[in-house]
Amino acid sequence: MVCKVMWKTLHRRTALSGAIMRRDSRERGFTLVEIMVVVLIIGILVSLALPSWMNARARAQTRICVANLRQIHQAKEMYALATRAQTGATVSMSDLVPQYLDHEPFCPAGGGAAYTVNPIGTPPQCPSGIPSHRFDWTGD
Repeated sequence: MVCKVMWKTLHRRTALSGAIMRRDSRERGFTLVEIMVVVLIIGILVSLALPSWMNARARAQTRICVANLRQIHQAKEMYALATRAQTGATVSMSDLVPQYLDHEPFCPAGGGAAYTVNPIGTPPQCPSGIPSHRFDWTGD
C-alpha cells in the first residue's frame, strides 16, 4: 500500500491504469516563457534567412539587367549589319524595338528608367548606375 502511494506521488500516475493524471483547467495552455522562447527562435531564423533572401534578389536583378544589356547590344549589332551603319553611328531604342527587340527592356533595379543605347561599337548602359549592372563585350 505504501508503495502505491509513493508511486502516485512520485510519478503522478494511478497504479491501476497507468494513465497520466489530468491537469487542472487553470494549468492548460502555454506559459509566457514558452511563448517567448518560440518567438526568440522564430526571430533568429528570420534574421538568418532575410539577408540571404535579399542577396538572392539582388543577384537575380543583376542577371536580368545583364541579360537585357546583352539583348540590346545584339540588337544594335543586327541593326548595324542590316543598315550597314559604321562604328560610332547613333542608334535609338525606337530603331531597335519593332524589328530587333520585342519590347523595350527595363532594369528591374532602375525604377523603370530606360537603358542608354549608346552608339554602335559601345556597350549599352544601365540607368541604375549599379557597378555590377554592366555589359562589357569587346567582341573577342
